[in-house]
Amino acid sequence: MNIAIADFEEKGEENAVEDVDNRLGESVVYDKRPLGRVVNLFLVFSLMVFGASTLLFGFDNNVVSPIAALEPFVRKYQGINGASGTYTFTARNQDLIFSVPLIGTIIGAWSASTIQFRFGRKWSITGCYVVSLGGVLLQLFAKNLGMFVAGRAWNGVGYGCAMAISPLYLSEVVPASMRGRAVASQNIFTILSGVIATVIVNSTSTINGEASYMIPLAVQCAIPVVLIPFTAVLPESPVWLVSQGRLEQARHNLRKLRGYSDKEVDEELALIQQSELAEREIGKDAKFWELFNRHNFKRTLTASSLLSMNQVSGVILSTTYSTIFLEQIGTSDPFRLTIASACCQLAGAIIGPFVVDSAGRRPVALIGMTLLMVIDFVAGGLACKGTDNKSIALAVAILSFLFNVIWTASFYGLSMVVPSEVANVRLRNHTMSYTVGWCQTTAVITTCAVPQITSAGAGNLGAKMYLVFGGCMVCIIIFTFFMVPETKGLTFPQIDEMYEKGVPAWRWNSELSRIENLGEKDADLAKE
Repeated sequence: MNIAIADFEEKGEENAVEDVDNRLGESVVYDKRPLGRVVNLFLVFSLMVFGASTLLFGFDNNVVSPIAALEPFVRKYQGINGASGTYTFTARNQDLIFSVPLIGTIIGAWSASTIQFRFGRKWSITGCYVVSLGGVLLQLFAKNLGMFVAGRAWNGVGYGCAMAISPLYLSEVVPASMRGRAVASQNIFTILSGVIATVIVNSTSTINGEASYMIPLAVQCAIPVVLIPFTAVLPESPVWLVSQGRLEQARHNLRKLRGYSDKEVDEELALIQQSELAEREIGKDAKFWELFNRHNFKRTLTASSLLSMNQVSGVILSTTYSTIFLEQIGTSDPFRLTIASACCQLAGAIIGPFVVDSAGRRPVALIGMTLLMVIDFVAGGLACKGTDNKSIALAVAILSFLFNVIWTASFYGLSMVVPSEVANVRLRNHTMSYTVGWCQTTAVITTCAVPQITSAGAGNLGAKMYLVFGGCMVCIIIFTFFMVPETKGLTFPQIDEMYEKGVPAWRWNSELSRIENLGEKDADLAKE
């Protein structure tokens, strides 16, 4: 393959778009070179720094639950809970602390598209860090609960925007064969930061004063401060630069990120140009509301549902509300157990990418979800016997840890893979925006509802809530069986063909095998 940029420009946009499939087909072969010839240290550095952007979300999501269980924190922002007679937040205040800030993430996610189109990936993510720093500082020095909640919402805008931008950068700076692993690496950073957050709060939980929660918040302030200078020295995404017509800078940055020759850099840049033109042509005049027309509705429903359905799987008890939940069921050391819970998530995040790629989407989804359903019902059944028994309380806690491993490796691992594969190519940007926005909306609802159902002074259901989540998992499994197809190894044209033919999700493998067999027979007949 010998594509020169000048030759590409002479072809013009129309011919380039027509030729893109053939060129991209060649690029698959081109991308099979040993990674040692492709990857250099600066690319690895760039991936690590940009992947670390999810530290903002991971730390915030995991630090707030143990902080909200600290007596000095509750004493300052609420006082004694009249229903329980202890220093625990009421259901109403839990809603304020955990639910309201999620509105900030919705605003951040929806604004990301406009911001990064104008300022690029690198400077947009740097701006997210500045916004996040302001929000955490407001939390650190909050005089009342209202200021603390406002700080969390402010921080949510920053990390919500970062969550929507960082996957694009990670997928754009690596060769095609590395994209899945590059994007999936974010999950490891997310969960790792959660482990760090819980370890820090466990260490400060013995301090009888405001320092017990101010130290973890101060560490949270340090995360964007450290990331800003490292991000500033990274190269801008070559793909974004090409979309802005800045070809020389795109080539310069791609040269920094590759370990092969100048000629190969020029060839890859030409492919990026062709791909950009084709995507622009395919997505031209695409309207958001096309997601819900008769032709696309099934794909939109499948793409957007998995991420949202995570909210009612039961994981919220062992993540967002983990420390409070462990304290409610009477475990002896909820802060240390929260660390164990976060470590279980980390184990699942490491396993997930390998399992999804090797076993396929449907087996991982159906087997993983079935195991989660069983854990929900067993944990809920044990809770009905009463968690006053320390052995039962510990058993429920251990089940919640096992839940975290399976959930992160299966359900959570698939939640961003499936939307990226089943979305209509023409509507891919709109589909991903809708998926993230709808997920955060359902997160607000679920996070608000759980304290009202589980807390003393409200529903007081406690760990029996697992039975409710078990019922939800039954519905999720049925939905997954009928709606989520096996897309492992399929090209986008093959996926389009399956949807256009109306092939049921559970029959995709057999239908593709039939098509391949027919193709082989036709080839044999042609030879004869």
